[in-house]
Amino acid sequence: MPQEPKESFASLFEHGAASARVSRRHQVGEQVEVTIVAVTREAIFADLGGKQEGMFERMDLATPDGAVQVAVGSRVSAQVAGFDRETGQARLKPLVVRASPEGAAPQKASGPVLVEGSHIKGKVVSIERFGVFVQIQGAPPRSGRGLVPTAETGTPRGADLRKSFTVGQDVEAKILSVDETGRIRLSFAALKTDAERKEFEAFSKGPKKEEKANPRSLGTLGDLLAKHTKR
Repeated sequence: MPQEPKESFASLFEHGAASARVSRRHQVGEQVEVTIVAVTREAIFADLGGKQEGMFERMDLATPDGAVQVAVGSRVSAQVAGFDRETGQARLKPLVVRASPEGAAPQKASGPVLVEGSHIKGKVVSIERFGVFVQIQGAPPRSGRGLVPTAETGTPRGADLRKSFTVGQDVEAKILSVDETGRIRLSFAALKTDAERKEFEAFSKGPKKEEKANPRSLGTLGDLLAKHTKR
């Protein structure tokens, strides 16, 4: 039985071009889940699935000091911002950066990029029996709204949340998790715990630093005279 001829370079090229064109099935403004596949000096590339590829501007996934917030394998929720006319490649804008596959603590992000474990500011937009909805500062209205469950509000069990919070109130919270659908789970209690832990660590380190900074006391003049008299 004759062997099938191997694909020529031209056929592979056509196949690749066709795959790129498929990415146009996405609509501008659509939210997608992607996996980072390459990080370069100029851009960061992601797999959209189905042999489709997208691209982030490097600065969109970097902290103000230039540190990249993702690595190969990182999962990112993004929004389709447009398409390259020649290749059909999707241009992406990040919405949520998830924790790295290795479980390492993510870096704190600023602006609209939301990172699990980071601290955010926002406004209360709705108060329900099961929790408080917060619109995260700088994030899009739909994808940037998170829920603080009742157990994470720091209020007594069975308390009326409307007596502790008001719509439009400025709040700060910690991002506990962001699921595959983009739902954000926040916590007021965890933010307070983090602050208390930071204060405790600072207090624990304080005496040691002071001891190093100040030499051992020789006592008062009276103490020195008393020792001299005994001699």
